[in-house]
Amino acid sequence: MTIKWLAIPLTVILACGSILGCSSGPSAQDPNKKTDNPSEKKPVVIKLHSWYTNEREAINKAVDAFNAKNPDIKLEYEFLTESAIDAMKKLDLLAASGEQLDIFVLNSSSAYSQRIGMGMLEPLDEYMKKEGLNYDDEYMLDMKFNGKYYAIPGKYSAKLVLLNKDYLDAAGLPVPKDWTWDEYMDYAKKLTKGEGVKKVYGGHFHNTLLNPVLSNQPQENGMYKKDGTPNVDNARTRKSLELMWKAQQVDKTAMPYADIIAQKLDSRAAYMKGNIAMVFDGSWLVKESGGTAQLPATFKTVYAPYPKFSKDDTSGYTGVNGDFIAISSKSKHKEEAYKAARFLSTEGLVLQGKEFPAWKKADKSKLVDTVMSNVAQPQFMDKESLLHVMNTFKFAELDMPPTYSAEAAKAFNGETEKFLLGVQDLNTTISQGTEALNKIAAANKK
Repeated sequence: MTIKWLAIPLTVILACGSILGCSSGPSAQDPNKKTDNPSEKKPVVIKLHSWYTNEREAINKAVDAFNAKNPDIKLEYEFLTESAIDAMKKLDLLAASGEQLDIFVLNSSSAYSQRIGMGMLEPLDEYMKKEGLNYDDEYMLDMKFNGKYYAIPGKYSAKLVLLNKDYLDAAGLPVPKDWTWDEYMDYAKKLTKGEGVKKVYGGHFHNTLLNPVLSNQPQENGMYKKDGTPNVDNARTRKSLELMWKAQQVDKTAMPYADIIAQKLDSRAAYMKGNIAMVFDGSWLVKESGGTAQLPATFKTVYAPYPKFSKDDTSGYTGVNGDFIAISSKSKHKEEAYKAARFLSTEGLVLQGKEFPAWKKADKSKLVDTVMSNVAQPQFMDKESLLHVMNTFKFAELDMPPTYSAEAAKAFNGETEKFLLGVQDLNTTISQGTEALNKIAAANKK
């Protein structure tokens, strides 16, 4: 038996060996057959955790844009839960269980300082230095804690007042351009009408803002001073408590605290339904005034600056907080996470078009236009008064509470509740609140 291939000239065999078509690899007739290419680098997968939804925050726009610009990184979004407070609890559980955490959003300066104390956050100073970033040129809020940056700000939440334009017009009141807390109380009186279940309250003091007057002090506007001593025995804290008591129990222009607790009142919903004529809160509430599927707008909202303690105070100062974008100290891809965090805090937030970023390079007028274009009913938002507020904002120093701030807030709020429920007087509240804060600080000294 003759083996015919041995008769093939050696030159033909060698030539065939150099041609891919003669090899054992995929042929031209089989274009769909895949092979593994070890030189083809797969993108690094990093995860972003927060309570943002596409409906309310349009987080998908930022994530998709980042991935399009960075094919070597794949950013995946992990939704925690719709409540920002509950999201913080869930985040802690994920960290304790060893879940992959790369980037996550914290909902307040107290949540930020707490998780620094828990060792969850990666210091960012070296990453900023490597990038050549001048932080003060880039961001409005100073995130420095004990000399280091552990996060960068996303959206800011500065306080302002939302007012029902229909009620203002009916009462013959102009849109406030610059006002004091006493003038706020006067407006509340003139805007209050009706009785019983049909009553419209002129103003509102809710249970998460128990020291509203102190919060717009330019510095030392939190429960503790920089030296670690309690910051509640002062004229502004007394004014806060007196205003709330007067509005709820004397003037009857705000819902009593006991009723707020009993009803688990959602002040945003009460305002949108016309049950409250004006409400103050963070600027995150602005987009809500343009209507949502759950709470459609039925009246125009106008906006006013946060009230001043005294007529001699500088106009525009507002307590400020925000959402802070942090990198997990346990992340295996910190460089990539930092790159994503920077994008999410700048261009990404502008693309989302739902909030006001703490990025200094964003155009305010365009931001207002973008936010209004992304709500369900922009015709119910007043651009002129909103721009006035944004242009007069002067951010008070961001309060960086101690790592035990949650415990301290609970203790002081407990004393405040006793006052608002008529259980104890103002002086006792201040005295016992100060004592409680001193004890907690002493117990947490290392």
